[in-house]
Amino acid sequence: MEESAESLDPALLRRLGVEPGQVTLLQFSSAFCAPCRAMRRVNAEVAALLPAVRHVDVDAESHLDEVRTLNIWRTPTLLIVDAGGRVARRATGVPTKPHLLAALAGLLPT
Repeated sequence: MEESAESLDPALLRRLGVEPGQVTLLQFSSAFCAPCRAMRRVNAEVAALLPAVRHVDVDAESHLDEVRTLNIWRTPTLLIVDAGGRVARRATGVPTKPHLLAALAGLLPT
């Protein structure tokens, strides 16, 4: 996963269903994408394990303006948004559960 520190517009985050003050797995998917389904499963499992993490799955085709603003070029793409509304990590493809847990480690309250 690629590290980032990109701050996002709070209005854009609200349009995508991201709530302030929590860590969010913001997934961009498309309808007929098998890797998107696999990523959805991994993200849901991690969110179920970690109460401070929320998973939001966004249909990329239904949010083209936001997709373009965020430079999403393929699905699945995952943005890990920290509690301050910054993109802490960005990845394309399906991460493994251990890899995703490691990426979240420094973002969660202790």
